[in-house]
Amino acid sequence: GTDENNASYREVTVNEGTPNVFNLILNSGSPTQQGQPAVRAWKDIDPAVVETDVRVPGEGLFILAAKASTTGDGIYRYSYALQNLNSDRSARSFSVLLPIGAVISDSGFHDAEYHSGEPFDNLDWNAVVTSDAITWSTDQYEVNPNANALRYATVFTFWFEVNVEPVHPPETSKVTIGLFKPGAPSEVLASTI
Repeated sequence: GTDENNASYREVTVNEGTPNVFNLILNSGSPTQQGQPAVRAWKDIDPAVVETDVRVPGEGLFILAAKASTTGDGIYRYSYALQNLNSDRSARSFSVLLPIGAVISDSGFHDAEYHSGEPFDNLDWNAVVTSDAITWSTDQYEVNPNANALRYATVFTFWFEVNVEPVHPPETSKVTIGLFKPGAPSEVLASTI
């Protein structure tokens, strides 16, 4: 019953002392948010963020934070932060459904870079746009068990710009998280912005 309180966060100030060298300084007036993963800080500082807990039945929890904002000229930027809090099965894909007529003008992805002898690939997830979705993904487990999956205690971010205004209420839009390690189910669905 305590497998979801294994993360905490605290506000820091980031200073770039020399080019590309960043120092983190704990803010003395900001208490540690015990038992709360850092991805939840986004909604704490921005109430427009939509948070969704996405459970893998009997296995683990992903936390999805999302926000849409206008860039001007009828274009909207959709941003997503997906944290794997404690799923051993990990994630291998993230897909956002799009309405008919949606035109994506730009997209991006950011992950954590493995280092210090970790055996995992650092290849970014590729984005593929179809008539009804944008999907980022890495290799399947059967192809490469060391692929760049969204593993335990890690956050990946995804974003795209599109000519489609957010739907209200935001919880009516669907995303799919494809799971990396074999098992059932092979994917989980979530409602978000």
